Amino acid sequence: MLKRKISLLIAALMLFSMLTGCSANELGYLNLSGEINNLTQYGFKTSTQVEISKMITGGEKNSKIDLEISGDANIEDLNAMYLNMDINVKVDGKGNTEPVKLIIADNTIYISKNAITEVLRLQEEFGEDEYSPLVVEKLLQELKDTDYIVISEMEDVYGSVSYKQDYTVLVESAKEYLKSAFKGFDSKLITKTSNGYTVELTSESAVAFVERLVKYISENKKLVFDETIKYLEKIYAAIEIEGMEGSVEAAEVMAEFEGMRESFYSAIDEATSYMETGGQKEIIDMLDRSYIKSEIYKKGSIYGQNIEGELIFDDIIAGNIKSKSEITAKTVKKNSVAGTIMTLEELENLYSVLENKYNPVETIEISWYSWYEPGDKADVSMYRTDGKYNWGYQSYVIIEDRVYLPLRYIGETFGEDVQWDDASKKAYVVRGSEKIDMTGVLVDGKTMVKVRDFEKLGYKIDFTQDEDWSMATIEKNK
Repeated sequence: MLKRKISLLIAALMLFSMLTGCSANELGYLNLSGEINNLTQYGFKTSTQVEISKMITGGEKNSKIDLEISGDANIEDLNAMYLNMDINVKVDGKGNTEPVKLIIADNTIYISKNAITEVLRLQEEFGEDEYSPLVVEKLLQELKDTDYIVISEMEDVYGSVSYKQDYTVLVESAKEYLKSAFKGFDSKLITKTSNGYTVELTSESAVAFVERLVKYISENKKLVFDETIKYLEKIYAAIEIEGMEGSVEAAEVMAEFEGMRESFYSAIDEATSYMETGGQKEIIDMLDRSYIKSEIYKKGSIYGQNIEGELIFDDIIAGNIKSKSEITAKTVKKNSVAGTIMTLEELENLYSVLENKYNPVETIEISWYSWYEPGDKADVSMYRTDGKYNWGYQSYVIIEDRVYLPLRYIGETFGEDVQWDDASKKAYVVRGSEKIDMTGVLVDGKTMVKVRDFEKLGYKIDFTQDEDWSMATIEKNK
């Protein structure tokens, strides 16, 4: 597994090198992009238009997407970055009526509540009916005092990695790596403009570039690999991986990298052989007239990037893109998010409760196999009042050849009020003043009941069996 990740990392580094070499234009491009990347506090705005051919979407006409993003960022400390941005999206002219706000603060990712209303409104405009209108109405009533939804904690994004050095150190390390590993290499893709540099790729120039790159690496395999190892050592020194601390672990990781040297050499030899066959010419024929062009520039205190491109495959225009971005250095204060906050899990649970109450399930089909092992899940198909269908997994257990299912999940899916009496250690379904005893067996803190127990609630139960596979149907009596 580690070697596979290492292979991907080295491949990514090689791909990174494709953007720049180390001729005069390449160095200029590298220095200007490094100047931009070294900004740690800045304001930004970007406008992107994408057109996708109806040949791809299967629609009656081409689809057009407009994306507008603006905001502020402070990434001085990668372990506690700050981002506050407004997002506007239009699809074929239809989009959000007010910006959706996305904020990263206090190592948490937030999105403004109106993201929900905007998505639901767009769904209605495009004739989609994934969500029940009544359930949505009740959900929005419940959310009237909510300001933001927590999407994720940053530790879920970073995983087990934290940064011991700041952002500019990582940027400078990458620049030095490219200068050392690809010294003298000319991509022939970068041209000087009045305020910056332009990189332009066509199918023909891209193939020619890859040929030059493979040739360069083939002639400088040891240099490229040695410099890559040095760069990775710097990266490893700049980050901290949970569970991998100290020089012993670091030495082991770098030994894994070093162990890939001969595999890397062989891969370059294979790539060189492939280039000699001329097979890459097929790419030119398929992608003829496709191109992508990127310009970076500096005008006064403003840094910018313009991108445009078109993808043509076998003479079919698949789509095109145009994008303009500007970044301006500024002091950005980190602010905590103010207002009423709900977690994504709480939102999902709330919607589930409301859906089960106002658009309840009428029939549930549960299928399982007799070769049960702890942790196995049953397939659950749910058919709701409005005809919509949901599908998922649920825990189950088999005791003395009988299947037991989670009472709360099944009961609440049908819109039942399931309660637990801790004093008597019993589970009930409450209907008005009536309490129906549904006590089963406790498994990992959950009350599990036999399928037949749902007959106590007046449900109709049917079974289907085929060798080791079984299916139970639980249906409300109409």
